Amino acid sequence: MNGTNLQPWQVIRQDENGSRYRIGHCATRAEAQRLIQRLRLSAGARPAGDSARYLVERVEPAPRAHP
Repeated sequence: MNGTNLQPWQVIRQDENGSRYRIGHCATRAEAQRLIQRLRLSAGARPAGDSARYLVERVEPAPRAHP
């Protein structure tokens, strides 16, 4: 894996039923927070009953198998 493409932060959308959807990967936590801010600003286009939450989670790399 090439470390230059690493994006260890993901943005999750969680709906009122608890269902979770990954909506983006980001290189930094700050970038993920900015994505959430943009999504919230565009929330005016969503139905009034939409009470989705946005979460930022760090993606842990999978352990590498040794031959």
